[in-house]
Amino acid sequence: MGASFSQPAYVFDPSDLADNLYDYIIVGGGAAGCVLASRLSEDPNVSVLLVEAGGSHEKETSSRIPVAYAQLLKSKRDWCYVTEPQSALNGRQIDYARGKMLGGSASINALAYHHCSPSDFDEWESKGAKGWGYQSLAPYLRKSEKFTPNTSFPVDMQHRGTTGVWHTTYTYMHDICNKWIEAAEAVGIPHVPDLNTPRESLGVTKFVTFVDQKGQRSSPATAFLSKDVLKRKNLTVVINTLTTRILFSSDGHRATGVELASDPTSPRYQVGANREIILAAGAINSPHLLMLSGIGNKEELEKLDIPVVKHLPQVGRNLLDHPMVPVIFRAKNGYTFDYMQDPIKAIPVMLRWFLTGGGPAASSGAEAVAFVRSDDKTLFGSMADEADSTGLIDNTSGPDAPDLELAVAPVSLRPLPNQQSGITIIPTLVRPVSTGHLSLVSSSPFDKPSIDPAFLTNPADMYMMKRGVRLAIRTARGLVLKPMLDLKSDSDDTKDTYWPGDADPETISNTDLEEWIRNNCATINHCAGTARIGTSEEDSVIDFNLKVWGISNLRVVDASVFPTMVSGHPTAPIVAIAERMSDLILKDTK
Repeated sequence: MGASFSQPAYVFDPSDLADNLYDYIIVGGGAAGCVLASRLSEDPNVSVLLVEAGGSHEKETSSRIPVAYAQLLKSKRDWCYVTEPQSALNGRQIDYARGKMLGGSASINALAYHHCSPSDFDEWESKGAKGWGYQSLAPYLRKSEKFTPNTSFPVDMQHRGTTGVWHTTYTYMHDICNKWIEAAEAVGIPHVPDLNTPRESLGVTKFVTFVDQKGQRSSPATAFLSKDVLKRKNLTVVINTLTTRILFSSDGHRATGVELASDPTSPRYQVGANREIILAAGAINSPHLLMLSGIGNKEELEKLDIPVVKHLPQVGRNLLDHPMVPVIFRAKNGYTFDYMQDPIKAIPVMLRWFLTGGGPAASSGAEAVAFVRSDDKTLFGSMADEADSTGLIDNTSGPDAPDLELAVAPVSLRPLPNQQSGITIIPTLVRPVSTGHLSLVSSSPFDKPSIDPAFLTNPADMYMMKRGVRLAIRTARGLVLKPMLDLKSDSDDTKDTYWPGDADPETISNTDLEEWIRNNCATINHCAGTARIGTSEEDSVIDFNLKVWGISNLRVVDASVFPTMVSGHPTAPIVAIAERMSDLILKDTK
């Protein structure tokens, strides 16, 4: 074991670890990595090393303040990836945010705590992911949670975890978002008190967020890497250190360690693993590291002169994500958060948060959400919808699962002219048909991979997205929102900031709407699937024990293992997967 560190137990220089030997090496301190490091080190008889490429979460105030997370995008706490030009989006390249700090993307995201649809996990099991169905994962979805009730949003507590370390609750709710829930009900979307139950996957409601009782983000880092955990003598956490490759036995059949470096010009240091190396670096960095280490498509590796350890052609394939398109609606002054963009006006809001942990700064931004099916005839029955129905594909995981999400934020996600106010309704495809891939551009671990999510390349996704935009416009035009919004009766100015929000959803041109989507579609940053569970080396990267095919002592535990996409926000499922995997690993050692 390496030397012990205290309060906090961080190593800043990988040279301090050179030639050390640990029982478990976890690569990546994101949602899964934090869980694994905490749970595995509960056994004092094993030594655990957690390697994180970014820094600590502890002094990142913008991460702690729920409403401030956007300030971390395109910062040193973001990998700042950019996609390849997207053929279905008029050749645009899309910013691809991934968290680069302890807690990973769960330290820079919108804090949505969502179990997703039970049928999502049952679908996994039907595709060969034995033991990863809903009945197996449900206890782990609750195990980690410490839910604090909010009397304004009553729920059935039998579906909430109350003894875990990961804090969740209902936080601040802007009045315009409350009214939007009523408007969504008026167009036929049923209200549900809690989406995180075995039965309710469809409907409109307030988001549960991972926020603690002080109004601060409760990321997997704050939850699972508390000061008490970091004091453990058998846990070492090295930060600001990149894992450059996995090391193998001479025959290539067993993973034996990792190679680490601080930067492209620094020396590289080797650290050994007695039992296992666990990749938890996320759906981009885990497959990237596998390929850099010689595990991937043989032909592609040989082109870059990377020695082939194992031919696994599915590494980096099956890239899944949730494309979205923000629709801006003109709001009357005083009804949104846009005033907080003025540093002077934001002072009272921030002061309130620092003193009480409450108020608008405790908002997650996207405060209310609706999950629907694009084939729901009670919602999509107009002539405009029917014109788009011929290309729809049912890609849901089951009859009670959604393929469309609408979230509302009481702020404009784009700059508005003349200090105007706006709200944003965000249609998102939670079960798109299109899939992409990522690949290496060189053999250097410091060169970013090529990322091509292939957004909307399947025509069915465009049909679905157009329905989502029309539904967003219909909800905004509800009578309950009329006093708060300032919408035109109709508009055909497709270049205007408020188009298509100002357009009539029943007469809007399909051609104009499609072109607008191509010019404005982005991602909600939920990538997954690039090292998926499957039944063979031909269709997957790992088996149902999350072990890499043909390589002993090497697992992957993060969103890259998803066989198919979850129909919602993936942080809670990732944590549950890591919780269950931790249990299975510890049981194997006894």
